[in-house]
Amino acid sequence: MRGPVLRRCVMLTVASLGLTMLPPLGHAEVWASPVTLSETIEQPPELEGSAGGPSVSADAQEESRSEVLLTELTFNAIGIKAPPGTEAVYARTGLDNADWTPWDQLDFLEAEDGPDAGTAEAASEALAIRFSLATEPLWVGEATHLQVMAVGAEVGELEITVIDSMGSSGGPVERRLQARHDSAEASNGLTVISRAQWGADENLRKGSPSYASDVRMGVVHHTAHATGDRANSYSQSEAAGIMRAMYRYHTVSLGWSDIGYNVVVDKFGNIYEGRAGGFDRGVVGAHSRNFNTGSFGVSVMGNFENVQAPAAAISALTRVIGVKSAIHGINAAGWTDQMSGTTWRPTIVGHRDIGQTACPGRIHGLLPQIRVNAAAIATTVSTASEPVVEPFSDVDSSSPHRGAIFALAEAGVTQGCKVDAFCPRGELTRAQAASFVMRALELDPVPGSDFTDVRSAYVHAPAINALAQKGWLIGYADGTFRPNDLMTRGQLMTVLSRAKGYSQNRPLTTGYTDVPTSHPHAAGIMTLHAKGVVGSCGTGKFCPDDVVLRDSTASFVHMVRRLS
Repeated sequence: MRGPVLRRCVMLTVASLGLTMLPPLGHAEVWASPVTLSETIEQPPELEGSAGGPSVSADAQEESRSEVLLTELTFNAIGIKAPPGTEAVYARTGLDNADWTPWDQLDFLEAEDGPDAGTAEAASEALAIRFSLATEPLWVGEATHLQVMAVGAEVGELEITVIDSMGSSGGPVERRLQARHDSAEASNGLTVISRAQWGADENLRKGSPSYASDVRMGVVHHTAHATGDRANSYSQSEAAGIMRAMYRYHTVSLGWSDIGYNVVVDKFGNIYEGRAGGFDRGVVGAHSRNFNTGSFGVSVMGNFENVQAPAAAISALTRVIGVKSAIHGINAAGWTDQMSGTTWRPTIVGHRDIGQTACPGRIHGLLPQIRVNAAAIATTVSTASEPVVEPFSDVDSSSPHRGAIFALAEAGVTQGCKVDAFCPRGELTRAQAASFVMRALELDPVPGSDFTDVRSAYVHAPAINALAQKGWLIGYADGTFRPNDLMTRGQLMTVLSRAKGYSQNRPLTTGYTDVPTSHPHAAGIMTLHAKGVVGSCGTGKFCPDDVVLRDSTASFVHMVRRLS
């Protein structure tokens, strides 16, 4: 039986797996990492009885189990919101209605999880969760079918979000990322997989990072994204998918401004940049409510309530704590009362030390030795400025666009075409260029579509619509936008000049031998030329009708971003 009507939440933003009207394969979106797709099932159907469900307490009088739900997405993770008073929720999944997993009990978020009270992020969380209980995200690997069971609530009262963070639904994820040991170095020789490399869609973040002036403590967590063997059986490629699923769930389902953890370590010893804002700065996270400001949170990916974390993960955890302690001037083997004013605690604590939680499981027993080892590492770390690490290996040192490309990468505007590569000579479709301009000029995406050939579900529709509503994009006389056509140099200049509010009156002279004043983009080309935004394709030429390439686009956009 077909499940209920599904409402897709978080419509597609800059780049995604894509459902309709994808650009030609040779011009796939490469400006941003893949968006994690999700759909929300509100009021799932109920099936009488609980035969075949998990064992529950005899005192639990209210049990309900859903029938099999066939979702539109092949999904990798789920999260559930339940009414107050719900004692427990369970889920099991199957692939093509076969190979059903054991039932998992989803952990509810605890009072110790989330942003600090009284912050804008806490207010956003309250609005997103309202008066419901919310679970932690549950990683399921790959599934198409779902059953849920609730104790103390009716299944029809649940709100279930299924998340596809691995491209399982069949769309072309441009970068099916795998953890790499040769990733960009964050600081002090510590190798960190950047947000761009694990595939963070920066459009999900809200506002700007918050910073603490003084960081005095580190808090150790485990992600507890599943129970049993599945929690710790993920592959390296799935680890990046778990990061994307947590990020999507934290920002959209829970209303947080970003992923909660500052740093995440997987079982292989790979280190992931968590919350944006700078590894070497005191970014305020959402990992330990009311202890976020003045602390950093590092979480080990897995569930270690019943097993110990692998040695590679503990080694990486220790190195992160050592480097962060050196950066912030923390004695990792010392004590502090500066986080509460009256209670002395070790400077490096487990989550359970500051709240009623089992986190970080058996890792907690290793903390005394981790503190000693981290303090030793900190003494060897230089906190002097490190040389800038080049984000892309395929941008030639002689390229005139090199500085602009690297500046935009540092600003989070571009994340390349794949790990460590920018593809500077690649072309752009009109749709891709719209998404890039929207992000570069810090414009919010706008759902919907003003053009007959751009469906509202199209991956670039929010960017196209945002630029159209600003009057920066006009489209063609027949009401179309022609998203799959390649963007020309002249078209890009017109869009950028409109974005800056410059006059579109035709100039008396263009200054380029191949741009007559009658050219439809002469005004845009020359208004920006007058502001110093110049580019040539040969002596005295602009080549307005040539397809704009990624490297020259970076230069044009970087120059426009610097205009007052």
